[in-house]
Amino acid sequence: MPDKKVISCSRRTDIPRCHSGWLEEALRDGNVHFRSPRGIKKEVSLREEDVHSIVLWSKGYRPLLSRAGLVSRLHNLNPFFHFTITGLGGTGWEPGVPPWTEAMAEMADLVNIFGPARVKWRFDPVIHWRDENGALKSNLPLFSVIGESVAALGVSECTFSFVNWYTKSKRRAQRSRRDYIELTAEAKLGAAREFARDAGLLGIRLSSCSNDDLLSVAGIAKASCVNGRFLAGLREDGEAVSVARDRSQREQCGCTVSIDIGSYQQSCEAPCVYCYAS
Repeated sequence: MPDKKVISCSRRTDIPRCHSGWLEEALRDGNVHFRSPRGIKKEVSLREEDVHSIVLWSKGYRPLLSRAGLVSRLHNLNPFFHFTITGLGGTGWEPGVPPWTEAMAEMADLVNIFGPARVKWRFDPVIHWRDENGALKSNLPLFSVIGESVAALGVSECTFSFVNWYTKSKRRAQRSRRDYIELTAEAKLGAAREFARDAGLLGIRLSSCSNDDLLSVAGIAKASCVNGRFLAGLREDGEAVSVARDRSQREQCGCTVSIDIGSYQQSCEAPCVYCYAS
């Protein structure tokens, strides 16, 4: 019997929010077909005996939670949920994404069904821009506001990162007339200190995704969004899984090995301005 795998669902598109029906069908069939970033057709088993854990990523879990059969199947796959709430939902930066107050209601339902230990908050990305009057703006001040509600649910982990302005996301921002700002390394350190201070006050453990320069700030750990050792600890039987570094990710990524079953061909309902995938 092959070693059990960790399934990532998905860094490439928002499957829980936009393709939950596809995921339910794949779990029901016990296998999934998708295309890799290079366009190669792949098939992966999703049978319970072949899956150690499934890690889900989304900005809105309502479509997934509305499918009772899908929820039932996920219970048997040692699930872990990344919930991205940046405070920018419903704005021009994240059109089609629920406002953070609505997202919090979804997080509450997720916690009630699966428990707070299986949910992590992502405040990702942090964005700075200038409004039409030239005033400096950011979603950073919303961290402590949203964090109070997150902490009240018993969710105690948060991962953050600063926006990476890829060429295509820059073009998208320019087309939408958004005056984005690329922070200097020094400015990022200053903002990270704000994060660490506010997270400490909220009792939230903070980790930085793929930005090791910020690890010099007290209270900030290196993120491992897919963490084989942690996922093994979530299982009742404690069954181990690979803790080898995932070399398909960015150099500073702290994730362990997983198989991502998403595809860049699976579009989101309303791509975010900064998105690297769309």
